[in-house]
Amino acid sequence: MSREARVGIFVLLGLIVLTFFTFRVSKWGLIAEKGYRLTVDFDTAAGLEPKSDVKMAGVPIGKVEEIELVGNRARLVLRIHKGIRIPIDSIGSIQTQGLLGEKYVEILPGKDTQRNLPAGGQVANTLSPTNLDEMIRKLSAIGDDVKKFTESLSSTFGTEEGKKALGDILRDVRETTAVLRIVVTGNEQRFGRILENIDRLSADLSDISSANKQDVRATIANLRAFSDTLKSEGPALVRKLEEMSTGVSGVVADNRENLKESIENLKVASARLDNTLDAAGKVMAKIDRGEGTLGMLVNDNTAHNSLTNTLEGINRYVRKTEQLKTFVDYHLEWQEGPSEFKHYVNLRLQPTADKYYTIGVVDDPRGRFSSRTSTVTVNGTPSIITEESYSSKLKISALIARKFSGLTVKGGVLESTGGLGLDYELLKNRLTVGADAWDFSRKDLPPHLKLYGNYDIVKNLFVTGGVDDVLATERDLRTLFLGFGIKFADEDLKTVLGAVPIRP
Repeated sequence: MSREARVGIFVLLGLIVLTFFTFRVSKWGLIAEKGYRLTVDFDTAAGLEPKSDVKMAGVPIGKVEEIELVGNRARLVLRIHKGIRIPIDSIGSIQTQGLLGEKYVEILPGKDTQRNLPAGGQVANTLSPTNLDEMIRKLSAIGDDVKKFTESLSSTFGTEEGKKALGDILRDVRETTAVLRIVVTGNEQRFGRILENIDRLSADLSDISSANKQDVRATIANLRAFSDTLKSEGPALVRKLEEMSTGVSGVVADNRENLKESIENLKVASARLDNTLDAAGKVMAKIDRGEGTLGMLVNDNTAHNSLTNTLEGINRYVRKTEQLKTFVDYHLEWQEGPSEFKHYVNLRLQPTADKYYTIGVVDDPRGRFSSRTSTVTVNGTPSIITEESYSSKLKISALIARKFSGLTVKGGVLESTGGLGLDYELLKNRLTVGADAWDFSRKDLPPHLKLYGNYDIVKNLFVTGGVDDVLATERDLRTLFLGFGIKFADEDLKTVLGAVPIRP
């Protein structure tokens, strides 16, 4: 088989493979169009990209086809696999695989299995996605509140006035409990009967008030009359109370020993409480001086600042990860001059919309041109001989590019030498025209200048053409070229890798 036939078969197979994957991942593909479409609206779709998975019960059932802005909300167009039925009362939400994994749409199936969403329908019920930035702000606010609380404790109990106030409160409580103990100890049975009577009275009043409102009103009138009687009989009641106090004094006299024992017990308890307060005062003093772990936490902002810096670092990393875009492209050029194919493979990393980095490998059939001149004497006559050669067919490119509206300026290493270039985008970024210049130190030759144009036929397939080595009019280096290529973005790479079967 001739060399031309092998090249033709290789190009034909490449076109078939490229066409299959192009229509496999593009919106025109017949494979990608299977199923039916649904829409769902969210307040925000941050971090979610087209081609992301749509899952129900953890099982993939489709893909996110489009993301558009409708009013102030994000509308997702979902492509659901044929045969999947989603209840009309299902709930849509945006979930994340792990803490920093990629995002996907989760459909929580509803209970109305008799009615399903039709093709073109909308998932009306949604759950707002968790906002990592909001969580970080809440954690920071909680840290500020904890710091203020510890500072308040330190300022309240760490001073001498705070200690004195706390001691006075405890002494008042001790005295009050001592009096209550004396009263309750001597009248336990009487208090028990009073409480039982109160319980019965409250139950009777509840029954009476609910069933006999008129009677309740009459009772209130009687109570008023009773109060008047009590007012008139007040002196007699005072005499009876004096007699009761005399009786209480007798009870106290009869139980003097028990009261003394109770008072001794209270003294022991108060002494223990004083020791506890002294120990607590020492601990608070250490905390106020910044001694120990708790003291360092209360008086030193290092722990709070470390937590805040850590959360800010996580936040910056998440934002950079979400902004970074990756593009891979491959294209070949058929050059008229040497009648050979030139191959390009490029990886582009784009951290922001106006800046990107490109790393590429170039397989040049000509390689790097070099010439050497020598003098040879033949039959006594000197002759000058020039030897020309090509080497290093495999070349490396590494460029930094910056966009200014439709114009892109790039520079760095271009085909293993220093170089720079300009690109300009037209027709809504589908057509790109540009010029690259490199190899400025070629011996006896001008710099290598290439003029080209790229046109996107579909999202992932493009054609290219132009003139290579425009300034080199000697040695037949200037040549026309034509070619085509394929390019993939992040979501396209996920789809392609997901479509490749994995067998053990």
